[in-house]
Amino acid sequence: MLDDTPRKLLRIISQFRYHFRRMPNIKELGRLSGRRPVEITKAFKVLAAENYIQWSVSKPIQTASILEGWERNVPYDTSQERGVQSRIEGNNIDYWLYH
Repeated sequence: MLDDTPRKLLRIISQFRYHFRRMPNIKELGRLSGRRPVEITKAFKVLAAENYIQWSVSKPIQTASILEGWERNVPYDTSQERGVQSRIEGNNIDYWLYH
């Protein structure tokens, strides 16, 4: 499981890459994540060590390539949300009273 900063940066770079078709630079990552360049570099080292990205420390951050854009082995809650369904099953007036 990744720490907060690497996880946040992984989501930022994968969505940024999808949206803008390029990797963000260190200044953009700092603005989007609220982290300092030292923290960003440290998080990129963690992501590279865990094989989420391919990146060499001697190269700029823009040269990184994403290998996996989602965190591995994280149990996501797949249960159905409760709320509207239970009220709708009662009678139709409940929907209008509670929404």
